[in-house]
Amino acid sequence: MTKPITAVLLGAGLRGAHAYGPYALAHPNELKFVAVAEPDPVRRAQFAAAHHIPPERQFSTWEDVMEHAKLADVLLNCTQDQMHYASSLAALHAGYDMLLEKPMTNTLAETVHLVQTAE
Repeated sequence: MTKPITAVLLGAGLRGAHAYGPYALAHPNELKFVAVAEPDPVRRAQFAAAHHIPPERQFSTWEDVMEHAKLADVLLNCTQDQMHYASSLAALHAGYDMLLEKPMTNTLAETVHLVQTAE
């Protein structure tokens, strides 16, 4: 039996909590969320409870996540579109492999910079 991929979720809104969250619960041998960043305290608490994420791994902002050493194998960036560039750039610099929701960024220049940083 292989160990599941561990993941940090940035943004426990519709896509984060209702697309990727259920997948992880249905496939615990494949994906396990070990941290969550979500500004809405109710959504954050609900996601954390469903995925058994301890309080010290629950964050109100993506910036708070980046203050810690790498917490998981991968990061799923499901923040609001206008937050994609800054949060993704920080995640790449922190060493995360990442799934980034579309649109990647709001400008072509930011998208090119993210791709170049990832390479």
